[in-house]
Amino acid sequence: MSDSELESHTKTNTIICLNAEDLNQLGLTMPAIVELLSTMFRERATEIMVNPPKIFEHRSEDRFYSSMVSFAPSIGFASCKWQSGDAKNPDRGLPLIQGSLLLSEDKTGQPVALMDAKWITGERTAAASALIAREQSRPKSTALGIIGCGLQARKHLLALTQVVPSLKQCLVYDIVENRMHEFISEMAPKFEIELIATSGPRDVTAAADIIVSGAPIVANPKPVIRPEWVKAGALGISIDYDASWRPETVKTFDIVLTDDKAQFQDEKNKGHFTGVDHIDADICELLTQGQGRRENNQQKILAYNLGIALEDLVVAAEAYRRAIKMGVGTLVHM
Repeated sequence: MSDSELESHTKTNTIICLNAEDLNQLGLTMPAIVELLSTMFRERATEIMVNPPKIFEHRSEDRFYSSMVSFAPSIGFASCKWQSGDAKNPDRGLPLIQGSLLLSEDKTGQPVALMDAKWITGERTAAASALIAREQSRPKSTALGIIGCGLQARKHLLALTQVVPSLKQCLVYDIVENRMHEFISEMAPKFEIELIATSGPRDVTAAADIIVSGAPIVANPKPVIRPEWVKAGALGISIDYDASWRPETVKTFDIVLTDDKAQFQDEKNKGHFTGVDHIDADICELLTQGQGRRENNQQKILAYNLGIALEDLVVAAEAYRRAIKMGVGTLVHM
């Protein structure tokens, strides 16, 4: 989007509203989002990018509210995302995660767009995991494992099969059996990879080269993945904080990564990640300095993909640019 197009829109004092249907029209593919995140993490080493730790508070054991803000002059925008999570929502016919993202252009601070945060979160979370898998999975990995069969399972299946083309099968598990079988019925016709239902996290973990854990994030987690389940060379990707990986299991990993050290420490200060005594690198350090990079096929690597506001920002900014150019969305006069 040119400066003249941006200026034309901001002078109208309108906000463009983009729901999931609108966002799906923009042609913002998973590979494109992976590259957006890769560029952002590399530029973070040299550019001014403000990314304070998210505000994340549990409303009850299995409910939370969170707020995430960031701005980056090099990107040209600032954003604030407000969302909630409720593990009981899928049984109500509602999404586990719900919320909105407000985007402002950085030159004047004027709000320019309001977007469906569920769409942004789903795409960027899977893209961040795909970026880690592209960089850190063992060569010729053939088995993917996914724990939890909600939105993120669908997005991760798409993202990881695109960046790790050697994958041949995906083992899945959900504590709600019908949800697991619905996932397989829906996704199997869309992919060449074989989808396999399992009876528990052990079956997923023991067979997989790449394991994505997506259990609900709760105040008092009861993680189940044991050290002896994880095979040599495996890559674990946690998108559920400390809900799945037991402290003694974490200690067996050769390399432990996260997307943002400050945010990880902030959550640790709140009582999460009590079994994690060090982080070897964040994604920026991995990409720009080679810290925490896999050195051999036997190393076990665990990556905590907490989700950071800069990921939301870079995806939302690109979505906004495309929406203005394509004339997608609903304009609301303020």
